[in-house]
Amino acid sequence: MIVTVTTIIVLVVGLLSVLLGLYGAVTAVSILEEMDDGMEVTVPAEQKYYLLGLIGVVLLTTRLLVVPVFFWTLQSLVPYCPGAMCAYGVVNVGNPYSSLALILKLTLPFAYGMWLVVELSNRGQPRMPLLRWLVRSSLVVLFPMVLADASADILFIASVAPVYAPCCSSIYDVDPPFSPSAVLGPEWGAVVLVAAIVTAVVLAAFQWVDTLRPSHRLLALVLTSVSGLLYLVALHDTYAPLLLGLPTHHCPYCLFQEYPDTALFSALLWVGVAATGWRVGLESIWLRYGLEVADIDATRSVLRKVASVALIFSMTSMVSHSIVAL
Repeated sequence: MIVTVTTIIVLVVGLLSVLLGLYGAVTAVSILEEMDDGMEVTVPAEQKYYLLGLIGVVLLTTRLLVVPVFFWTLQSLVPYCPGAMCAYGVVNVGNPYSSLALILKLTLPFAYGMWLVVELSNRGQPRMPLLRWLVRSSLVVLFPMVLADASADILFIASVAPVYAPCCSSIYDVDPPFSPSAVLGPEWGAVVLVAAIVTAVVLAAFQWVDTLRPSHRLLALVLTSVSGLLYLVALHDTYAPLLLGLPTHHCPYCLFQEYPDTALFSALLWVGVAATGWRVGLESIWLRYGLEVADIDATRSVLRKVASVALIFSMTSMVSHSIVAL
Protein backbone atom coordinates (compact mmCIF):
# COMPACT_ATOMS: atom_id res chain seq x y z
CA MET A 1 0.00 0.00 0.00
CA ILE A 2 1.23 3.49 -0.89
CA VAL A 3 0.20 6.02 1.74
CA THR A 4 -0.81 9.43 0.39
CA VAL A 5 -3.57 11.88 1.24
CA THR A 6 -5.75 10.66 -1.61
CA THR A 7 -5.29 6.95 -0.88
CA ILE A 8 -6.31 7.54 2.74
CA ILE A 9 -9.44 9.45 1.60
CA VAL A 10 -10.47 6.70 -0.83
CA LEU A 11 -9.81 4.03 1.81
CA VAL A 12 -11.78 5.76 4.57
CA VAL A 13 -14.72 6.62 2.28
CA GLY A 14 -14.73 3.02 1.04
CA LEU A 15 -14.95 1.62 4.56
CA LEU A 16 -17.73 4.03 5.51
CA SER A 17 -19.62 3.17 2.30
CA VAL A 18 -19.45 -0.54 3.12
CA LEU A 19 -20.90 0.07 6.58
CA LEU A 20 -23.64 2.38 5.30
CA GLY A 21 -24.45 0.00 2.45
CA LEU A 22 -24.87 -2.90 4.88
CA TYR A 23 -27.11 -0.73 7.08
CA GLY A 24 -29.18 0.19 4.03
CA ALA A 25 -29.58 -3.48 3.10
CA VAL A 26 -30.73 -4.32 6.63
CA THR A 27 -33.22 -1.43 6.46
CA ALA A 28 -34.57 -2.67 3.11
CA VAL A 29 -35.09 -6.17 4.50
CA SER A 30 -36.85 -4.70 7.52
CA ILE A 31 -39.21 -2.70 5.28
CA LEU A 32 -40.18 -5.80 3.29
CA GLU A 33 -40.89 -7.67 6.52
CA GLU A 34 -43.06 -4.81 7.80
CA MET A 35 -45.16 -4.61 4.64
CA ASP A 36 -48.46 -6.44 4.26
CA ASP A 37 -48.72 -9.34 1.86
CA GLY A 38 -50.88 -7.08 -0.33
CA MET A 39 -49.92 -3.76 -1.86
CA GLU A 40 -50.86 -1.69 1.20
CA VAL A 41 -47.97 0.07 2.94
CA THR A 42 -47.94 -0.05 6.74
CA VAL A 43 -46.98 3.00 8.81
CA PRO A 44 -43.71 1.45 10.17
CA ALA A 45 -42.70 0.43 6.63
CA GLU A 46 -43.39 3.93 5.32
CA GLN A 47 -41.31 5.50 8.09
CA LYS A 48 -38.38 3.21 7.37
CA TYR A 49 -38.76 3.90 3.65
CA TYR A 50 -37.96 7.56 4.23
CA LEU A 51 -34.83 6.44 6.11
CA LEU A 52 -33.92 4.21 3.15
CA GLY A 53 -34.32 7.18 0.79
CA LEU A 54 -31.98 9.25 2.98
CA ILE A 55 -29.42 6.43 3.01
CA GLY A 56 -29.68 6.27 -0.78
CA VAL A 57 -29.05 9.99 -1.20
CA VAL A 58 -26.08 9.96 1.20
CA LEU A 59 -24.54 6.90 -0.45
CA LEU A 60 -24.97 8.27 -3.97
CA THR A 61 -23.49 11.63 -2.98
CA THR A 62 -20.56 9.91 -1.30
CA ARG A 63 -19.85 7.60 -4.23
CA LEU A 64 -20.15 10.48 -6.72
CA LEU A 65 -17.74 12.66 -4.73
CA VAL A 66 -15.21 9.85 -4.54
CA VAL A 67 -15.10 9.48 -8.36
CA PRO A 68 -12.87 12.54 -9.02
CA VAL A 69 -10.82 11.69 -5.92
CA PHE A 70 -10.29 8.17 -7.30
CA PHE A 71 -9.01 9.48 -10.64
CA TRP A 72 -6.89 12.05 -8.80
CA THR A 73 -5.46 9.15 -6.79
CA LEU A 74 -4.54 7.29 -9.98
CA GLN A 75 -2.74 10.36 -11.30
CA SER A 76 -1.00 11.13 -8.00
CA LEU A 77 0.40 7.58 -7.77
CA VAL A 78 2.14 7.76 -11.17
CA PRO A 79 5.48 8.94 -9.69
CA TYR A 80 5.45 6.00 -7.26
CA CYS A 81 5.28 3.35 -10.00
CA PRO A 82 8.51 3.11 -12.03
CA GLY A 83 7.85 2.95 -15.77
CA ALA A 84 4.40 4.53 -15.53
CA MET A 85 3.93 7.54 -17.82
CA CYS A 86 0.27 8.14 -16.96
CA ALA A 87 -2.57 6.77 -14.83
CA TYR A 88 -2.72 3.61 -16.96
CA GLY A 89 0.46 2.40 -15.27
CA VAL A 90 -1.20 2.65 -11.86
CA VAL A 91 -4.30 0.87 -13.17
CA ASN A 92 -2.07 -1.91 -14.49
CA VAL A 93 -0.32 -2.26 -11.13
CA GLY A 94 -3.64 -2.38 -9.27
CA ASN A 95 -5.36 -4.92 -11.53
CA PRO A 96 -7.86 -6.55 -11.30
CA TYR A 97 -9.26 -4.35 -8.52
CA SER A 98 -8.46 -1.07 -10.28
CA SER A 99 -10.25 -2.14 -13.48
CA LEU A 100 -13.28 -3.32 -11.50
CA ALA A 101 -13.34 0.00 -9.64
CA LEU A 102 -13.18 1.92 -12.95
CA ILE A 103 -16.10 -0.01 -14.42
CA LEU A 104 -18.20 0.52 -11.29
CA LYS A 105 -17.37 4.26 -11.27
CA LEU A 106 -19.27 4.47 -14.56
CA THR A 107 -22.11 1.99 -13.94
CA LEU A 108 -22.97 2.59 -10.27
CA PRO A 109 -23.88 6.29 -10.65
CA PHE A 110 -26.15 5.39 -13.57
CA ALA A 111 -27.97 2.68 -11.60
CA TYR A 112 -28.21 4.85 -8.50
CA GLY A 113 -29.35 7.86 -10.52
CA MET A 114 -32.11 5.75 -12.08
CA TRP A 115 -33.24 4.60 -8.64
CA LEU A 116 -33.29 8.14 -7.23
CA VAL A 117 -35.21 9.53 -10.21
CA VAL A 118 -37.91 6.91 -9.70
CA GLU A 119 -37.80 7.33 -5.91
CA LEU A 120 -38.30 11.10 -6.02
CA SER A 121 -41.16 10.71 -8.51
CA ASN A 122 -42.74 8.00 -6.37
CA ARG A 123 -42.47 10.13 -3.24
CA GLY A 124 -44.67 12.75 -4.90
CA GLN A 125 -47.53 10.25 -5.21
CA PRO A 126 -50.10 10.03 -2.38
CA ARG A 127 -49.95 6.22 -2.06
CA MET A 128 -46.33 5.75 -3.20
CA PRO A 129 -47.22 2.89 -5.59
CA LEU A 130 -43.62 1.99 -6.41
CA LEU A 131 -42.40 1.63 -2.83
CA ARG A 132 -42.16 -2.16 -2.94
CA TRP A 133 -40.32 -2.05 -6.30
CA LEU A 134 -37.87 0.55 -5.01
CA VAL A 135 -37.09 -1.35 -1.83
CA ARG A 136 -36.51 -4.62 -3.67
CA SER A 137 -34.37 -3.03 -6.37
CA SER A 138 -32.22 -1.32 -3.74
CA LEU A 139 -31.71 -4.63 -1.99
CA VAL A 140 -31.03 -6.70 -5.12
CA VAL A 141 -29.13 -4.19 -7.29
CA LEU A 142 -27.98 -0.99 -5.59
CA PHE A 143 -26.53 -2.07 -2.27
CA PRO A 144 -24.62 -5.02 -3.80
CA MET A 145 -23.14 -2.61 -6.37
CA VAL A 146 -22.21 -0.14 -3.61
CA LEU A 147 -20.51 -2.91 -1.64
CA ALA A 148 -18.67 -4.10 -4.77
CA ASP A 149 -17.56 -0.54 -5.65
CA ALA A 150 -16.36 0.30 -2.15
CA SER A 151 -14.67 -3.10 -1.76
CA ALA A 152 -12.86 -2.67 -5.09
CA ASP A 153 -11.56 0.71 -3.90
CA ILE A 154 -10.34 -0.77 -0.63
CA LEU A 155 -8.66 -3.75 -2.30
CA PHE A 156 -7.05 -1.51 -4.93
CA ILE A 157 -5.61 0.87 -2.33
CA ALA A 158 -4.39 -2.04 -0.22
CA SER A 159 -2.76 -3.88 -3.13
CA VAL A 160 -1.10 -1.09 -5.14
CA ALA A 161 2.66 -1.01 -4.55
CA PRO A 162 5.68 0.87 -5.96
CA VAL A 163 6.56 -1.80 -8.52
CA TYR A 164 7.49 -1.54 -12.19
CA ALA A 165 4.53 -0.65 -14.43
CA PRO A 166 4.60 -1.19 -18.21
CA CYS A 167 4.22 2.00 -20.23
CA CYS A 168 0.78 2.65 -21.68
CA SER A 169 2.25 2.56 -25.19
CA SER A 170 2.77 -1.21 -24.78
CA ILE A 171 -1.03 -1.58 -24.78
CA TYR A 172 -2.47 1.37 -26.69
CA ASP A 173 0.15 1.69 -29.42
CA VAL A 174 0.66 -2.00 -30.21
CA ASP A 175 -2.58 -3.44 -31.61
CA PRO A 176 -4.57 -0.54 -30.09
CA PRO A 177 -8.04 -1.39 -28.73
CA PHE A 178 -11.18 0.28 -30.08
CA SER A 179 -9.30 1.36 -33.21
CA PRO A 180 -11.07 0.82 -36.56
CA SER A 181 -8.44 2.94 -38.32
CA ALA A 182 -5.75 0.48 -37.27
CA VAL A 183 -7.68 -2.34 -38.98
CA LEU A 184 -9.50 -0.63 -41.86
CA GLY A 185 -7.15 2.25 -42.61
CA PRO A 186 -6.38 5.72 -41.22
CA GLU A 187 -9.16 7.39 -43.22
CA TRP A 188 -11.70 5.63 -41.00
CA GLY A 189 -10.52 7.64 -38.01
CA ALA A 190 -12.14 10.80 -39.35
CA VAL A 191 -15.32 8.87 -40.18
CA VAL A 192 -15.60 7.57 -36.62
CA LEU A 193 -14.96 11.02 -35.13
CA VAL A 194 -17.60 12.70 -37.32
CA ALA A 195 -20.06 9.88 -36.64
CA ALA A 196 -19.60 10.30 -32.88
CA ILE A 197 -20.24 14.04 -33.08
CA VAL A 198 -23.26 13.75 -35.38
CA THR A 199 -24.85 10.97 -33.30
CA ALA A 200 -24.48 12.96 -30.08
CA VAL A 201 -26.04 16.05 -31.70
CA VAL A 202 -28.92 13.94 -33.04
CA LEU A 203 -29.42 12.49 -29.55
CA ALA A 204 -29.51 16.01 -28.11
CA ALA A 205 -32.21 16.99 -30.61
CA PHE A 206 -34.13 13.76 -30.00
CA GLN A 207 -34.58 14.74 -26.35
CA TRP A 208 -37.57 16.83 -27.42
CA VAL A 209 -39.33 14.04 -29.33
CA ASP A 210 -42.25 12.43 -27.51
CA THR A 211 -40.92 9.11 -26.19
CA LEU A 212 -44.14 7.74 -24.72
CA ARG A 213 -44.56 5.48 -27.72
CA PRO A 214 -42.68 2.15 -27.32
CA SER A 215 -40.95 2.59 -30.70
CA HIS A 216 -39.72 6.06 -29.73
CA ARG A 217 -38.40 4.86 -26.37
CA LEU A 218 -36.59 2.02 -28.11
CA LEU A 219 -35.09 4.44 -30.64
CA ALA A 220 -33.95 6.72 -27.81
CA LEU A 221 -32.17 3.81 -26.12
CA VAL A 222 -30.54 2.76 -29.40
CA LEU A 223 -29.31 6.31 -30.04
CA THR A 224 -28.02 6.50 -26.47
CA SER A 225 -26.08 3.24 -26.77
CA VAL A 226 -24.65 4.09 -30.20
CA SER A 227 -23.64 7.60 -29.08
CA GLY A 228 -21.80 6.32 -26.01
CA LEU A 229 -20.07 3.54 -27.94
CA LEU A 230 -19.01 5.80 -30.81
CA TYR A 231 -17.60 8.35 -28.36
CA LEU A 232 -15.48 5.68 -26.64
CA VAL A 233 -14.21 4.41 -29.99
CA ALA A 234 -13.47 7.92 -31.28
CA LEU A 235 -11.72 8.81 -28.03
CA HIS A 236 -9.24 5.96 -28.44
CA ASP A 237 -9.05 5.78 -32.20
CA THR A 238 -8.87 9.41 -33.33
CA TYR A 239 -9.35 12.03 -30.63
CA ALA A 240 -6.40 11.11 -28.40
CA PRO A 241 -3.84 10.79 -31.25
CA LEU A 242 -5.09 14.03 -32.84
CA LEU A 243 -4.82 16.17 -29.71
CA LEU A 244 -1.60 14.60 -28.47
CA GLY A 245 0.02 15.12 -31.88
CA LEU A 246 1.12 11.48 -31.91
CA PRO A 247 -0.67 9.58 -34.70
CA THR A 248 0.13 6.17 -33.23
CA HIS A 249 -0.56 6.93 -29.56
CA HIS A 250 -4.12 6.06 -28.54
CA CYS A 251 -3.96 6.31 -24.74
CA PRO A 252 -6.98 8.15 -23.22
CA TYR A 253 -5.17 8.47 -19.89
CA CYS A 254 -2.45 10.51 -21.55
CA LEU A 255 -5.12 12.63 -23.23
CA PHE A 256 -6.80 13.43 -19.92
CA GLN A 257 -3.40 14.08 -18.33
CA GLU A 258 -2.32 16.57 -21.00
CA TYR A 259 -5.78 18.12 -21.53
CA PRO A 260 -7.72 17.84 -18.25
CA ASP A 261 -10.71 19.68 -19.72
CA THR A 262 -11.30 16.74 -22.08
CA ALA A 263 -11.98 14.59 -19.01
CA LEU A 264 -14.59 17.12 -17.85
CA PHE A 265 -16.35 17.18 -21.21
CA SER A 266 -16.19 13.39 -21.44
CA ALA A 267 -17.99 13.36 -18.08
CA LEU A 268 -20.59 15.70 -19.59
CA LEU A 269 -21.13 13.21 -22.42
CA TRP A 270 -21.75 10.55 -19.76
CA VAL A 271 -24.27 12.86 -18.05
CA GLY A 272 -26.12 13.42 -21.34
CA VAL A 273 -26.29 9.70 -22.08
CA ALA A 274 -27.25 8.81 -18.49
CA ALA A 275 -29.99 11.47 -18.27
CA THR A 276 -31.55 10.10 -21.46
CA GLY A 277 -31.52 6.60 -20.00
CA TRP A 278 -33.03 7.83 -16.73
CA ARG A 279 -35.88 9.60 -18.53
CA VAL A 280 -36.72 6.64 -20.76
CA GLY A 281 -36.46 4.28 -17.80
CA LEU A 282 -38.75 6.46 -15.68
CA GLU A 283 -41.31 6.67 -18.47
CA SER A 284 -41.24 2.90 -19.03
CA ILE A 285 -41.68 2.09 -15.33
CA TRP A 286 -44.43 4.69 -14.95
CA LEU A 287 -46.38 3.37 -17.92
CA ARG A 288 -45.89 -0.24 -16.85
CA TYR A 289 -47.62 0.43 -13.54
CA GLY A 290 -50.42 2.42 -15.19
CA LEU A 291 -49.58 5.74 -13.49
CA GLU A 292 -50.38 9.21 -14.79
CA VAL A 293 -47.55 10.49 -16.97
CA ALA A 294 -48.59 14.08 -16.21
CA ASP A 295 -47.27 13.57 -12.67
CA ILE A 296 -43.69 13.22 -13.95
CA ASP A 297 -43.77 15.93 -16.62
CA ALA A 298 -41.57 18.24 -14.53
CA THR A 299 -38.94 15.52 -14.00
CA ARG A 300 -39.00 14.58 -17.68
CA SER A 301 -38.48 18.22 -18.66
CA VAL A 302 -35.49 18.61 -16.33
CA LEU A 303 -33.87 15.42 -17.64
CA ARG A 304 -34.42 16.57 -21.24
CA LYS A 305 -32.72 19.89 -20.56
CA VAL A 306 -29.82 18.33 -18.66
CA ALA A 307 -29.20 15.74 -21.38
CA SER A 308 -29.39 18.14 -24.32
CA VAL A 309 -27.18 20.82 -22.69
CA ALA A 310 -24.58 18.26 -21.55
CA LEU A 311 -24.40 16.62 -24.99
CA ILE A 312 -24.09 19.93 -26.87
CA PHE A 313 -21.37 21.27 -24.56
CA SER A 314 -19.44 17.99 -24.80
CA MET A 315 -19.55 17.99 -28.60
CA THR A 316 -18.67 21.69 -28.75
CA SER A 317 -15.50 20.88 -26.84
CA MET A 318 -14.66 17.94 -29.12
CA VAL A 319 -15.20 19.99 -32.29
CA SER A 320 -13.20 22.95 -30.94
CA HIS A 321 -10.24 20.81 -29.87
CA SER A 322 -10.26 18.96 -33.19
CA ILE A 323 -10.26 22.18 -35.22
CA VAL A 324 -7.39 23.64 -33.17
CA ALA A 325 -5.39 20.40 -33.48
CA LEU A 326 -5.87 20.33 -37.24
